[in-house]
Amino acid sequence: MLGFAHTNAMSDNLIVPNSLNANAYGPVTPSQMFERTFALLRENFKLFFGIALVIIGVEFVVRGVIGGSGTWMGHSAAGATPVMRALVIVPLSFLGAVLIYIVAQIVHGALFLATRARLANAPMTVGEACGLAAEKAGRLIGISILVALRIIGYMLLLDIVTGLLVFVVALAFGGFSHVAEPLRSGHLLALGTGVFFVLFLLAILVAYLCIMFWLVLRYAVSIPACLEENLPITDAIRRSIFLSRGSKGRLVALFLVLACVWIAVAAVIVPIQLVARHPGAMHPTGLNVTAAAIEIFVSWVLAAFAGVATALCYYDLRVRKERYGAAPAVPVLETPPAPSLAATDWPIEDIPIS
Repeated sequence: MLGFAHTNAMSDNLIVPNSLNANAYGPVTPSQMFERTFALLRENFKLFFGIALVIIGVEFVVRGVIGGSGTWMGHSAAGATPVMRALVIVPLSFLGAVLIYIVAQIVHGALFLATRARLANAPMTVGEACGLAAEKAGRLIGISILVALRIIGYMLLLDIVTGLLVFVVALAFGGFSHVAEPLRSGHLLALGTGVFFVLFLLAILVAYLCIMFWLVLRYAVSIPACLEENLPITDAIRRSIFLSRGSKGRLVALFLVLACVWIAVAAVIVPIQLVARHPGAMHPTGLNVTAAAIEIFVSWVLAAFAGVATALCYYDLRVRKERYGAAPAVPVLETPPAPSLAATDWPIEDIPIS
């Protein structure tokens, strides 16, 4: 009995730890994804917000250089002509945009590497994360450029389809001249026709937004796939398409939240900027600085949040499709049967009587 109990105890020790180990990489629900993102940001504030601060610092320097150059050109004799101002400001703006674009891709990669390290309880600093991402800067920039070209191509195709639809609708109403004639003469379209065109334009706008949103989700985890799996540019994009196919729930929740935050920020910043441009506005410089400060602060927070959450979504997709990080199944050890003491199990021998 003691040996049998000892065998069962050994079997339990082999099975229980693996069956109870939680997978640090997922799967997670959308609410759990947000909770884990906030927890990682709170527990590693200096790491993630320090990485995001790099792009904010570069953007701040670029804006300062361009704004300072414009001010200097405005006060100099040579800068009085618009042509001379354009010859200085346009190249500076282009170089600044290229620099911000490159640094943004490195920061995106660094945020993923930092998230991966913290999920594995490995140490990581801001410099180490940015340095590792900078080593892959060529691939990260190539991925972002190719993704942008693909999105532009899809949108051009949508423009062609939209133009054909508008042409067909115009023919159905008697041609463009028949539709435009009431507007040229100062008359309104018929109520039914006007309602139809308003709904038609709204449908086109919704289609544009939905397709753009779908494209962003389709390529959202290209950079995490490149860094985690050491994939080249085109393979990383294909990997993102494969992982996100049919499993975009958490990515949809993430980007909807980001879009809503930006809409709320625009609702605050745009009125301030309009008031600052009014001829009778008091302290226009202070209003512009306030609007810029709000925009920079929100960009800083959202950059860190989006980087961490995208990394969690990438691992969640791999867990759901490939059981990434899950403990392998351990077969149950069968206990050998206890020896039987039945008489038939013993060898039969002749026992002498004497």
